[in-house]
Amino acid sequence: MIRIHSRLPVALLAATALTAVTLGSAVAQSAPNLPPRPSNEPQDFLKTPRKASTLKGDFSLTAIGDLLYSRPMVDSTDQEFQKVAALIKKADVTISNQEGVFIDLSTFKGEGYGNGLLWGEGTLAKDIKAMGVDMVAVANNHSTDFGPEGLLQARLNLDEAGVVHAGGGATLQEARAPAYFDSGKGKVALIAAASTFKPNAGANDAFGEVNARPGISILRTRKINNVTPAQFETIRKLATELASGRQPAPEPGAEEIVFRDEIYRPADKVHLTYDMDLFDHAAILKSVREAKDNADLVVFTIHAHESTTGMDDDTPSPPNFLIKLFHDVVDAGGDVIIGGGPHSLRGVEIYKGQPIFYGMGVFFIKGEIKALQETVLRVWPDRTGHAPKPKPEEISVRPGGNPASWYDSVVATAEFKDGKAKVIRLYPLDVGNTTVRPRRGTPHFADPANAKRILANLQRDSAPFGTKIEIEGSVGVIHIP
Repeated sequence: MIRIHSRLPVALLAATALTAVTLGSAVAQSAPNLPPRPSNEPQDFLKTPRKASTLKGDFSLTAIGDLLYSRPMVDSTDQEFQKVAALIKKADVTISNQEGVFIDLSTFKGEGYGNGLLWGEGTLAKDIKAMGVDMVAVANNHSTDFGPEGLLQARLNLDEAGVVHAGGGATLQEARAPAYFDSGKGKVALIAAASTFKPNAGANDAFGEVNARPGISILRTRKINNVTPAQFETIRKLATELASGRQPAPEPGAEEIVFRDEIYRPADKVHLTYDMDLFDHAAILKSVREAKDNADLVVFTIHAHESTTGMDDDTPSPPNFLIKLFHDVVDAGGDVIIGGGPHSLRGVEIYKGQPIFYGMGVFFIKGEIKALQETVLRVWPDRTGHAPKPKPEEISVRPGGNPASWYDSVVATAEFKDGKAKVIRLYPLDVGNTTVRPRRGTPHFADPANAKRILANLQRDSAPFGTKIEIEGSVGVIHIP
């Protein structure tokens, strides 16, 4: 188990205090009760070479996309789906992301929070186990839709079903900690986190006089708007003209400006980048190091909707911080990296012999959304000052519906020999982009034409990482030297 502590930075205290002197004094008085702060430097966990996997013989790991569904599927009469389920049962370990929580609302004592409450029946924990899924991440942007009580209840349901889970807990220490699965051929560790999450989703350890809070393992990021020098000067002018006592004008010669809660820096071209919180970044690498000391194979997964456009869309290129983070995780000892969040596929990289899946897309996309009164009973006036006429329900892909790319997916199987990844096989899935509701959102193996299209897109998106995907029939194959 990992113990993560923190000491509040002075700058944060000053920025948030109503009276800096008074608040600073109060914190200083309670300082003896605060734990020592751990390293804020991720490089502390990269100083020694990574340990190799200790698996022996042949081993297979299957990764699938988000389990975004609400009703049991394992006994479905859909025979095409059952063919897919049969494949994922063959692996020595199968790993996915449990999107949202699986709870029985008739007995649940907690409440819902925020817009878009993603819900699944409490029996789904047993359903995914019967489907062949052994390990799940529970850290994502829907983990706390039903508050900490919903997250903890979902974890209990997973425990009862025998599904190993990582990324959530009663404390930050618990949420950060690796979870372990004994495959019979070796022990697999899973570390999970989310960089996209709802307010107050992050777990906290007890801190000073404040009790611990249940939640998920989070990686905090901040978006950086890189703009041209001319655009930067325009922003400087605006920030100066609209300055106030709470938001003073930029210093002369400042190379970073915060304006309307957005960060701007000058660059050669317009693009978005992200900074990672050093405390969270270091803690993830620490967990990976711990896992490698206690397991034969280490898997890291993160739920990250961030993109190079700043929109939660079907952009295939991963943002800069994911590339940095994934490489660091491998250098710390990670053997397989699984990215998720955006419901579209992203490319595959082989970094120092270890497979990195930048985006696995979805396995199911048939979740039910529950709504709060505050979400449903609100309406903004149109130009007449009255409520606009209601719009009919949209079931088409565009406009306003899901991107077509959300219905392309894969089952990815990595084959190991004595701890070294040798072959990755990518089985394209058609997740039912149709208005026929029973079919919509359910994975089938893609027909030859769609399989070729999906694999061609993966070839294109993996090429920048130097990854070559061969197409053998309707299966993509990556050979690792």
